[in-house]
Amino acid sequence: MNKILIYAALLSCLILGCKTKEKPSEGSLAGVYELEKQVLSRGGKDSTIKRTQIKIYTDRYYMYASMVPDSSVGFGVGSYTFNSANKITERSIYTSRALDSSITYKLEITKKSNGYTQIIPDYATVKGVKYVLKEDYKKFEPADTSTSILDGLWKMEKTYTIKGKDTIPTKITQYKIFWGGHFIFIHRLPQNPEKTKFKNGFGTGVFTFRNDTLSEEEEISNYALLRGHNFSIKITLNGKDEYTQVINSATNGQSVEIYRRVK
Repeated sequence: MNKILIYAALLSCLILGCKTKEKPSEGSLAGVYELEKQVLSRGGKDSTIKRTQIKIYTDRYYMYASMVPDSSVGFGVGSYTFNSANKITERSIYTSRALDSSITYKLEITKKSNGYTQIIPDYATVKGVKYVLKEDYKKFEPADTSTSILDGLWKMEKTYTIKGKDTIPTKITQYKIFWGGHFIFIHRLPQNPEKTKFKNGFGTGVFTFRNDTLSEEEEISNYALLRGHNFSIKITLNGKDEYTQVINSATNGQSVEIYRRVK
């Protein structure tokens, strides 16, 4: 896959404009967070896991994406609700581990002035041994204080390439979330024609949307060609909950991507 097609697959570019700033619902954890420390406890033994991870909560949804030193990628996206002041329930929509099989996690949350701590007391049980996961997060300041119509969770419904008279569909599962001027995309790409091998990928950074142009600055990604680069792309809004983006290439035709808001 050459650079143009990689850009087409990875740039989940959405449409948007700005609207009046709205306060998140009471009990919301809405914000953008970076993992500071992750500890897995099992049978009285603690293991600190080295991992780069970013997590975004909107007022209804969440997404996290992570990378360990060997560049393996993990991710999850889903909805969440507060059960009390310090307990939330996350219900996954799609994860790198279970794909579209839903997993429910009960989290204990302790908010801090600069972030929060979460504990999953029933993370897993293996051969009778209970695993507890504890994570400390620090909160990022909003990159954009205005609220965009883009804010929320989106799924890429369809993507294809047009070359001459040929229309070539591409199979890819991709989600993207926007909040407070930050974004994360996650995806699972087939690596062979038989679609028996796949690669997980992600990217995260900051964005602005003005004059039908979405501008993104990629800060963290498992793709080296994305990290530290700025991207600008025109998009077409098809109502409030759908958009289309087209990437033109003199040698590779047009790459078309259609996204729909997750409700």
